[in-house]
Amino acid sequence: MSTRLHILPFFFLLWITAETFSAFAQKVEISGNAPDYAGQTLKIYGVDNYICKEEAIIAECTVAAGGDFRFEFSNATAHIYYMYLGVFKVQMVAEPDMSYRIALPPRRDKTPDEASSPFFEEELLYVQVVSCTDRTGKPVPPENELNRNIARFDMAYNAEYDRIAVETLRQKTIPLDSLINAFKQQFPDSGNVYFTHYKTYRYGLLYYAARQKSVKFISEHFFTEKPILYNNDAYMDLFNVTYRDYFMYFGRTKEGQAIYDVINGQKDLDALKKLLKSDGIFTSDSLLEMMIIKNLYDEFYSDRFARRSLLTLLDSVIEHSTIARHVDMGRQIKTKITKLSHGYAPPAFSLYNQDSTLVSLDSYKGKYVYLLFCTTQNYVCLSQYEMLKELYKAQHKWLQIVVISVDDSFANMRDFRRKSGYLWEYLHFGNQPNVLANYDIRMFPTCFLIDPEGKLLASPAPEAGEIGKMLLMELTKKDLLREYTDKGLINKNSLEQLKNQPYKDMDVVFPK
Repeated sequence: MSTRLHILPFFFLLWITAETFSAFAQKVEISGNAPDYAGQTLKIYGVDNYICKEEAIIAECTVAAGGDFRFEFSNATAHIYYMYLGVFKVQMVAEPDMSYRIALPPRRDKTPDEASSPFFEEELLYVQVVSCTDRTGKPVPPENELNRNIARFDMAYNAEYDRIAVETLRQKTIPLDSLINAFKQQFPDSGNVYFTHYKTYRYGLLYYAARQKSVKFISEHFFTEKPILYNNDAYMDLFNVTYRDYFMYFGRTKEGQAIYDVINGQKDLDALKKLLKSDGIFTSDSLLEMMIIKNLYDEFYSDRFARRSLLTLLDSVIEHSTIARHVDMGRQIKTKITKLSHGYAPPAFSLYNQDSTLVSLDSYKGKYVYLLFCTTQNYVCLSQYEMLKELYKAQHKWLQIVVISVDDSFANMRDFRRKSGYLWEYLHFGNQPNVLANYDIRMFPTCFLIDPEGKLLASPAPEAGEIGKMLLMELTKKDLLREYTDKGLINKNSLEQLKNQPYKDMDVVFPK
């Protein structure tokens, strides 16, 4: 179920150029005036893959001094886009060949604590379209404007959805058919294809929430022999809940027990498709493949199947699928599930250091990197800094210590480093705040260890007081102790420092 939205007027600034959203593109225009946002750089986000739901920056621009803006962008089909405006996350469906005039909410910036917290969630708002015209310049009547109709529909729908969820928990039967017919009378077909599909799949979600229909029923009535609506969030919401944990449930059936051998043992995509078709639910190869992609992604975060096997099957989809959209989705999912996995390159970043120099992650290649996300106010982080002091003193010739500071201001970070006398590099997250999401930061400190080739060795890594023996084990495994000693990177004292540092979860055989 989508997050409940609230309606407020605002101008929605949009400039979309990404090729992902512009195949066979048509023009969209957005204009307005928002003096409160003058000088701000605003970014537009879109979701192209509703399975892993990764948001990508589509474009960015700066509001003029007087607040005026007018943008054109390319858009092939109706899409939902988002913009983060302080404490708000605003949503708009933009259709091809349309011109919009829309409104921003009153500006409300995040507090320092809100800006630095990885747990803060923006309030989701609907766009209010002030006026809208089609490609010929003909005004669209307010009662036909898509965003307005979605907002009206959702307000009524959400109330019923919540009621159904409660009644279902009480094991009460809901007369869904009559309820849906009432919705159809209240919100008749307007001729807008996106809205028609949106309502249809929201109705399907009611069947799912009430637990009155089986997966087979929902598949037959909402998915089988129907086009896959990759860009309609209502379609994808129903798809995701209908086929969630499908591998697991299928594996509990007599004919499905072989799925564990097919995935973990054979790692054969064709064999997996053949087995899943025996269920009788999937008559469409494209829908079957979509379900497989979803479950390969979901199962990566469970312990039911071997991750290496899941990745092998995902690679098979990427290599052999004849559906370009599925190939792209497979690549996006692989990037997401491997970006913090051992042996893969972590997400790239370019952040400003204490000297206001822009530093990229790639610039550290050639050294081991101990990367920490911290603040200068957190007690645990402060205690880590003292332990880092000894680690830096003994190992800095071959180990690059980097702290990404999540303080409310760059100046606070810079002044803290200057006063503390710590010599390792500090980077401020401010110019790229999505680095927190990219590294899935949920607490401070969070640490990572990266090898000289730029691949993750530990994700997350032990904290500063326990990292020494992991480093020693890594050097021993790669036979680097002698090389580093000959080069003067490690001496007797620094070796002893690594040996004597406690590490509660690892036994290390020390070299003689």
